[in-house]
Amino acid sequence: LRWTPGHEGIKGNELADTEAKKAAEGDTSAPNLLPQVLRRKSLPISTSALKQAYRTRIKRQWQTEWKQSPRYERTKNIDRKLPS
Repeated sequence: LRWTPGHEGIKGNELADTEAKKAAEGDTSAPNLLPQVLRRKSLPISTSALKQAYRTRIKRQWQTEWKQSPRYERTKNIDRKLPS
């Protein structure tokens, strides 16, 4: 078993590496070169990112409501992890 460089010496892959490095450093493509869906001011948001943001927001809301609940004062010393 030995390591083989995957992109070394292959022109298309070398170009892809160069473009990826430019993008990582903040270089962007001209809008007319982008697919139509990417020409908008904001990029599409993934479903998983939306779900994660929703869960985070709901958890914060629950924590706030829990701490305002009359039960919170009675139970906070029993289980300090609540809300978790």
